[in-house]
Amino acid sequence: MTDKVKFEQIDADFQASYRYVCSKKNYKEEISLHFHPEIEILYVKKGSGYRMVGDFVESFNEGEVIFAPPNLPHCWMFDPQTCNPDGSREVLFVQFHPSFLSNGLAFFSEWVSLVNRLRSIQHGVRIVGETAEKIIIILKKMQHEGSITRLTSLMKLISLLSKQEDFLIIGPANKVSNGISKNMKRMQIIVKYIMENYNEKISLEKIAAIASMSPAAFCSFFKKETGKTFTTYINEYRLGMVCSILDTFPDTKINEAAWKCGFADINYFNRYFKKAKGVSPQIWMRSSIR
Repeated sequence: MTDKVKFEQIDADFQASYRYVCSKKNYKEEISLHFHPEIEILYVKKGSGYRMVGDFVESFNEGEVIFAPPNLPHCWMFDPQTCNPDGSREVLFVQFHPSFLSNGLAFFSEWVSLVNRLRSIQHGVRIVGETAEKIIIILKKMQHEGSITRLTSLMKLISLLSKQEDFLIIGPANKVSNGISKNMKRMQIIVKYIMENYNEKISLEKIAAIASMSPAAFCSFFKKETGKTFTTYINEYRLGMVCSILDTFPDTKINEAAWKCGFADINYFNRYFKKAKGVSPQIWMRSSIR
């Protein structure tokens, strides 16, 4: 993934009114912060990490389903440890222009309330519950369908979006992104660097230089954008990766997992773990708290 922010021009398929993609590529090739006029519904089949939707950064997990309205800046930053052994992540997504909905009104009066609802969405949305499960099934089936059958599946998929109780807004509900800002670009660079280098020592001077800021300016900026100090943020991220390793590979020694994730001082790690989790790493490993 490059650091360049861009408008994504969706290649037109003159034989289809939508674009369906089953994408498997190396996590490093993931497209950077971008936006496009099409509506997008995406399912993360393999991989997890951090996503940026508008100017909001949060972690995401494998299996999530996301709805992105037109022209909303977004990007995905996958942690290599959560991808396939060859470094590839897998996503399924469908994109269609809002005019697809408008044109459908000429044929399906039942779509009026649904279309009006989807037009009103300006935030990224995580779809959960039964709706997400049904969407995943449809997106997987579309991979093996012809263009006409896919169109029918797309209509079914869109119809599922009427169940608003399964919608969780990404980021503050009262805050709408107005394009890609300088701060958004900077946060993407910072988070991307953390994800690729969390297992090494990252000094304040180093991360500030990555962000093209002085250490003092960086601290102020980072706290304002995330609500956390950089030290708190990087420690929480490293701890999350330690727990992920221990969960996935339970035979891994705790000290080894800590070292792999950037905790050079094991005594500090043990104290930090207990403060964050309420129990020692050893008890956490043996318990059902996970």
